[in-house]
Amino acid sequence: MHETHCHSRYSGDVDKQKGGTIDDLCRQAVNIGLESIAVTDHLEIQQIMGNIFPPLDNEGIFKDITKAKEKYKGVLEVVYGVELAQACHDLEKTDNILAKYKYDYIIGSVHAVRGFPDFSDMEYSAVPDRILKHAWELYVSELEELADWGNIDTLAHITYPYRYFKRHSRENLINLFEKGREYFEPILRKIIKKGIALEVNTSGLWQDTGISFPHNDLIMFYKELGGKMVTVGSDAHYPGDLAKCIPQTYSVLKDLGFETVITFRERKPVFHKL
Repeated sequence: MHETHCHSRYSGDVDKQKGGTIDDLCRQAVNIGLESIAVTDHLEIQQIMGNIFPPLDNEGIFKDITKAKEKYKGVLEVVYGVELAQACHDLEKTDNILAKYKYDYIIGSVHAVRGFPDFSDMEYSAVPDRILKHAWELYVSELEELADWGNIDTLAHITYPYRYFKRHSRENLINLFEKGREYFEPILRKIIKKGIALEVNTSGLWQDTGISFPHNDLIMFYKELGGKMVTVGSDAHYPGDLAKCIPQTYSVLKDLGFETVITFRERKPVFHKL
């Protein structure tokens, strides 16, 4: 089993008292029998309307990852990853960072769209329906922009805003289960063509949403379009949540007809039979 999306206390949204060090995550990974772990702390390229993440300590992470790779050699593969969010909001900054730090694995994500805070930080009770619909449309558009840019290895938690729309009883605005294929077909086609994987993020299964991101119908649609490259990650922000719902997601993928999941090593995909 492979954990491809998790966060240490280096991530700006992790409680520094409760969050784990990179070594804590690795020890927990060994304890639960993982073969590999990709530590993918948040690198938010643009801080949107007060959603403040402190600058990511890339030097500290690199040192800790290097130590962990050596310490757990032969026991656990430790992957130097990053969750790169809003990359297209400042491509010069993004390119400079990626040139400096030689990641094994880059997750591409969108948490906030231009002109809005992170979907997790919106004051939903104060936002009219038409504005929320517009934010959703921008989200889909910015995911496509990210796919067009393409310097990522997997596209993370597509449908991310749905979690918060549902939490605030606004999910009817987007009709995700009826219109999901229409929304995401251009994006899925592009990542397939570019050799970018689709992430199945299990956090919605073990939190309050009841579905993975994306949900099963979109995963099946990705396969119907010719997609074969899938990463699976829990998005754990604390060691105790590591790999939650990954085993059952592997079973779902197998039932849907997928034969492998993938990890990355030096930006190259590694296929693992389900």
